[in-house]
Amino acid sequence: MLATVVRKFPEHELIVRRLYVRKPEFRSLCEDYATARAALERWQADTGKMEEFQQLVEEIEAEIEDVIHGALDALRNTHPQGET
Repeated sequence: MLATVVRKFPEHELIVRRLYVRKPEFRSLCEDYATARAALERWQADTGKMEEFQQLVEEIEAEIEDVIHGALDALRNTHPQGET
């Protein structure tokens, strides 16, 4: 599950791993993403189902991105650049 998200967002691997360990709701989102990706691959031959799962995957990816960016913003606000 975690590996699936890290493959999608390799530039944010550290924050993804931290969120996964510290936030149960993020962990659940990662599980949903892995499940949706697996279903998308499984239904490649069925265009209707494939489109449905592709949309679901994209929605979950957007939600994961929002959480990642929120966590990054929080880190920036906690440790502004130039502050010693």
